[in-house]
Amino acid sequence: MTVGRLAARFGLSRTTLLYYDRLGLLQPQRSSAGYRRYGPADVARLAAICRLRAAGLPLEAIGRLLSSPTPDLVEALAVRLTVLDDEIGRLRDQQRVILTALAGGQGAGRRWTPDRATLVALLDHAGMADDHLAWHAAAERADGRLHQLLLEALDLTDDEIAALRSHLRDQA
Repeated sequence: MTVGRLAARFGLSRTTLLYYDRLGLLQPQRSSAGYRRYGPADVARLAAICRLRAAGLPLEAIGRLLSSPTPDLVEALAVRLTVLDDEIGRLRDQQRVILTALAGGQGAGRRWTPDRATLVALLDHAGMADDHLAWHAAAERADGRLHQLLLEALDLTDDEIAALRSHLRDQA
């Protein structure tokens, strides 16, 4: 199989496969004219590379795994999971900062008092539109006081806030 056909089969660019070749992740045979030729083993190896990339493993780690006579996939995935947990923690910290800024109306030393439509649009744009209850639950778990302030900033009535927070407690 040619580099172009293999790239198309996996939805990758030709440049990506050439890069993988330079890194030693793929080692295709060469035709007499010097063209790269990929066989079934290369296809299987690229499938493994794509699965590991989908899990977020860096190419260096993938190279070590694929070149090891006894690859420890479980260990590599556990390390990746730890990195993801750390990233999620940092993102939650950023979320708290944003919630604090929104609830307190502070922004670069200025007061900001957005209306309900603006705040809802901001949250929707941040990807929180798909499952409102899920992000409300996450905000409530992260910091109930800040969540309360955010709900107030959204101009929800006291009854609406009480109903939402009661529903969240019932779901927990």
